[in-house]
Amino acid sequence: MRNGKIIIVDDNEAVWKALRIILSREFQTVVGISDPTLLPALLREEDVDVVLLDMNFGTGKQTGGEGLFWLDRILERKHPPAVVLITAFGDINLAVASLKKGASDFIVKPWDNENLIQAVVSAWRKRRLKRPENTGESVKNERSEVSVNSSDQLINPLIDFLLHKHATHYGKPLPRLTPEARKKLNTLVWQGNMQMLEQSIERALLLKEDTTLTADDFYTETPPDTMEPTLTLEEMEKQFIREVLQEKNGNLTLTAQQLDISRQTLYNKMRKYELSQE
Repeated sequence: MRNGKIIIVDDNEAVWKALRIILSREFQTVVGISDPTLLPALLREEDVDVVLLDMNFGTGKQTGGEGLFWLDRILERKHPPAVVLITAFGDINLAVASLKKGASDFIVKPWDNENLIQAVVSAWRKRRLKRPENTGESVKNERSEVSVNSSDQLINPLIDFLLHKHATHYGKPLPRLTPEARKKLNTLVWQGNMQMLEQSIERALLLKEDTTLTADDFYTETPPDTMEPTLTLEEMEKQFIREVLQEKNGNLTLTAQQLDISRQTLYNKMRKYELSQE
């Protein structure tokens, strides 16, 4: 259970109650309201980590203008919480506008529970790093947690992508990895050695006929003078996203599915890394 406070703002009581049930499993305090005019009072103590904000309030209003208005009001505060916008209409222009204004992410109804939790947890971590009381050792600990969780979101999809890529190339069935084998490959990811990671996976697929690969099937030693420069997690993520985009011919929906993230998160990462669909 994370020590965080989440505010859900949606004029549909059934929606915010459902969201509160989901997020209460992850955070200590989750509050739901139907009226956004209550936000200023709730944000006065500056103890809110994330606001999950609906884009439309009132029957027949589907422009998203109210959501953008309240997004501005939230972000103009001295120490604003992170904001994740949620709407029933997946309008890309609205998504881009909200991200440019400073929203952390954008979720489309009906939502996927795992993607929703991932978006809110990610926003919570970013907010925790910016909190004024986070100094010294507390900042160090928060940054360590963000690094670990960011890698968790990247490592397994990256390994699975490379396994699928080379299994397909050589016409072999997709193998299963033992926990020890995955742990061994994780070490290469942590080292930032993408070249050795891919070579180890390709070599194991070529030499092993079994559908289960163990740690001993992966050769991970290489002479120091042939080691490629270590990549940071961000550099690795950028390279991974670029490769998946190329494989999916720039199809953002398929790319997001392969990466196991929402389209809105993919848009955000593409802007961050200056990646195009080409």
